[in-house]
Amino acid sequence: MRRLLKWLLGALAILAGLAVVGTGAAYYYLKGSVPPANGELRIAGLGAPVKIVYDAHGVPHIIAETLRDAAMGQGFVHARDRLWQMEMFRIAGEGRLSEIFGEKTIATDIYMRTIDIAGRSRRSYERLDDETKAMLRAYVAGINAWLERETGSFRASLPPEFLILGHEPRPWRPWQPLMTVKLMAQTLGTNLHHELQRLALARRGFSPSEIAAIVRTNKSESPPPLPDLRTLYGWPVKQAQMHPHRKRLAKPFGLSWPSAASASNNWVVAGSRTKTGKVLLANDPHLRLGAPSIWYAVHLSWQEEGRRRHAIGMSLPSTPMVVLGRNDRVAWGFTNTGADVQDLYIEKLHPRDPNRYKTPEGWAEFEREKITIKVKDAEDVTFIRRQSRHGPILPTRYAGLDRLLPKGYVAAIRWTALADDDTTIAALSRMARARNVEAYIEAQRLFVAPMQSMVVGDVDGNIGFITAGRLPLRKAENDLMGRAPAPGWDGRYDWAGFLPFDQLVKIVNPPSGVLYSANANILPPGYPHHYTFDWTKDFRQERVRELVAERKAPHDMASMISAQTDRKSKALLELRDKALRAIGNKTDGIPVELLSALRRWDGEMLRARPEPLIMIAWFKALQEAIFRDDLGEDYARFAKGDIAMVLGAFEAGPRNWCDNRETSAIEDCGGIARRALEAALAGLEKRYGGSWQTWRWGRAHMAHGAHRPFDNVPPLAKWFNVLVESGGGPYTVLRGQTDFRKEPPFHNYHASSYRGVFDLSDLDNSLWIHTTGQSGNPLSPHYRDLAPLWAEMKYLPMTTKPDAYEANAEGVWLLRPER
Repeated sequence: MRRLLKWLLGALAILAGLAVVGTGAAYYYLKGSVPPANGELRIAGLGAPVKIVYDAHGVPHIIAETLRDAAMGQGFVHARDRLWQMEMFRIAGEGRLSEIFGEKTIATDIYMRTIDIAGRSRRSYERLDDETKAMLRAYVAGINAWLERETGSFRASLPPEFLILGHEPRPWRPWQPLMTVKLMAQTLGTNLHHELQRLALARRGFSPSEIAAIVRTNKSESPPPLPDLRTLYGWPVKQAQMHPHRKRLAKPFGLSWPSAASASNNWVVAGSRTKTGKVLLANDPHLRLGAPSIWYAVHLSWQEEGRRRHAIGMSLPSTPMVVLGRNDRVAWGFTNTGADVQDLYIEKLHPRDPNRYKTPEGWAEFEREKITIKVKDAEDVTFIRRQSRHGPILPTRYAGLDRLLPKGYVAAIRWTALADDDTTIAALSRMARARNVEAYIEAQRLFVAPMQSMVVGDVDGNIGFITAGRLPLRKAENDLMGRAPAPGWDGRYDWAGFLPFDQLVKIVNPPSGVLYSANANILPPGYPHHYTFDWTKDFRQERVRELVAERKAPHDMASMISAQTDRKSKALLELRDKALRAIGNKTDGIPVELLSALRRWDGEMLRARPEPLIMIAWFKALQEAIFRDDLGEDYARFAKGDIAMVLGAFEAGPRNWCDNRETSAIEDCGGIARRALEAALAGLEKRYGGSWQTWRWGRAHMAHGAHRPFDNVPPLAKWFNVLVESGGGPYTVLRGQTDFRKEPPFHNYHASSYRGVFDLSDLDNSLWIHTTGQSGNPLSPHYRDLAPLWAEMKYLPMTTKPDAYEANAEGVWLLRPER
């Protein structure tokens, strides 16, 4: 027996040793997926040698003879450093996620195939000019050169995700980068979200005034009365019932593909208001945080007209050129305009033929096409893709449409991003070459979607602003004006074309010497055309106005950074004041010291303080306590957190929102506010323990860089996700958006994806930072090395000087024409 036991222990030791050796070998193999710092490759179609210098932070400086060759080099470095991220963009746009992830992503694929991102990208590619097509061919040639390179026997040729999931990427084609631009439009499209909110409230029997009290516009807006949606469509008001097998709204995107998220800041200041007498510009686009960052820093250099040209800044992996940044003479930055470029149309089906729908001229046939989706480890899924005169018919379970529409009705979407002549990508090379503000603005004639509010400045001292993109025109008799789904059979709701480019909002060299935007209303006084009524709440834009436009002292780089990283939340201060005023002296059970701390709090959302955490938790508890009983299952449409609807509940309105409909007593806002604070404190104590003085906002407000798809796989999430403490909040200039629907609810899910500050007196003094690192490989030292700098609100130089980027350079790749 002793001999047997000894044998078993020996065998276990051998197996353990083999496991260690196997794990070590696997790690060594995966570590080989991190590209070598130096190398050389020959590429067919390259016009002349290209030198790529990687600086100390992993930023490639691509030195080429032509912009086309630089684009080929950019495709090469994108594939080298971000191949999995690019593949996710591509297979999502093509509606092929289920080929890798199986049944859990079928809903996403059905949606993507329904709106036909891939087909529209192919057709848009055919409409591009020859120069842009050549640029795209060069770019994908660079991608494919990396894919087809030879690697050693013991080096993984693909990043870890491909190996873990057993996926092999296909060669890239020139039209596929256009899909990423359309996916960005999907991310930034917000209007559909508001339309469905209003329809859901109407289906619950809410009046137009009650709907307006919940889906609130900014106080500066004066929209016309909303038509009564309870009678507009000709169906009886009937509160839709939740299907018993579904406890919440069906997610429209199986991998939580980001949508309906809109925020960013930008401003440009003329030399008349700066210490140097030259222009200063700042930009920080707010997007869903991911790992890796959505942005990839790159420097393109090429010869043109006898001079060496440069473009440097943020690029979007899987698309060529610099999207946000500068060239030798011009700097620029974007925010999402938030214009209403989406309309939902309710189409009435023929009572005896579901393949026909009602139009102003009578019954018409849907365009129909059978679509097949390949599903890993399961049978193929087929569905019929239908399109009406307005656009694609959305899946019945998209965003709970099956609960909102009676039998015999479907919903179609019309959206500028679904154009078959989308030339947005062609604007990027024109921006890289623009020599002044006027040329930069002129390049935006090609920009279709997503509509962006752009600020621009040049070295000659000019500043400008343009809302670039295609804007629908709506008829004068259209009383909905995009605020709710329209009856598809009523022609007054059809679009009447698009606003001509020369009538878009454009401002150059204003007397104020400053231009800025933060997703709220940017229309000049008296401007005649309609953009939207659903502007983003104006807390950030008002704060930017205070810090930038109303500053008396001359601006410098320090004041730009100070404004960009401002953490004061006037929204939460307003909520605190209203809630404490409603509570009055009925504060039994709430610690006196805590109430005193809240009253003294200055609104700064600092990582080391407890007050921001307490206020955010109180906000969450208040919204639930006030509105969940009124909205029932449809509360999920608002549960992310909307402080404007909570603030409005403390004001006189069409009903007492603070009264709980589920009790016989009539509650007031003071009692609700006190109980919500008690609930918030109890929840925080359970979640974080200890006394309230020990709670820290930074610990709760971790910037959550979520990897797709391994954020959803706990054993892998710790390896692939990038998390770091962050300050700011949902309504501060230093954006840090919480999402109360998620767990943890106070994490920062949507923030400054990149920060750039530009000095037009010497563009090499410009600064930048993004959220994670340049590499998309978690085994690379550049996967998360920028995250601490981003969290500490520090910056890196954005320079095109060889002496600067070659110092401490990590490696050099040489690309040569194929013999």
